[in-house]
Amino acid sequence: MIDPDPRLVHLDVREDIRRGAEPFARIMAAVKALGPDEILVLRVPFEPVPLYGVLGRRGLAHRAEHLGPDDWSIRFYRERGEGAQVASPTRPAAPTPVVLDVRGLEPPEPMVRVLVELDRLQPGQRLEIVHDRRPTLLYPMLDDRGFVHATDETEPGAVRIRVERKGGGA
Repeated sequence: MIDPDPRLVHLDVREDIRRGAEPFARIMAAVKALGPDEILVLRVPFEPVPLYGVLGRRGLAHRAEHLGPDDWSIRFYRERGEGAQVASPTRPAAPTPVVLDVRGLEPPEPMVRVLVELDRLQPGQRLEIVHDRRPTLLYPMLDDRGFVHATDETEPGAVRIRVERKGGGA
């Protein structure tokens, strides 16, 4: 059943992927056509982790839902509300957060990838890490390097760590 919410733009690429067709161009066309308050609901047969970074750099956050074997629904949307940064003539928009998913990687690979991404952060930019567990060895390193961090564990095996420089600057 199609959601009656007129802000939702549905795109199902599961069959494209099963046929071996590359759906990236269709996805990007749908993203480009999104209105400011529209939400892309993407149906795919697997979690499209690399797409999170690509669309995150375009200002889109995401919410993934695993519906069953070979069935994922991902909502891509522009963040609004209390935590959202809105551009104004006196305050430019904050750089898009970098999302780094290190789930399933063997140590020390998650730590290495996080440290590399921290070195690449632009002033004011935030790193959002998706991990299988709380990276207890990482926290003191973040503190020593002048970063602040917050961790949320919304479900087992899905830990989100938000990292930014103290004071939000360079």
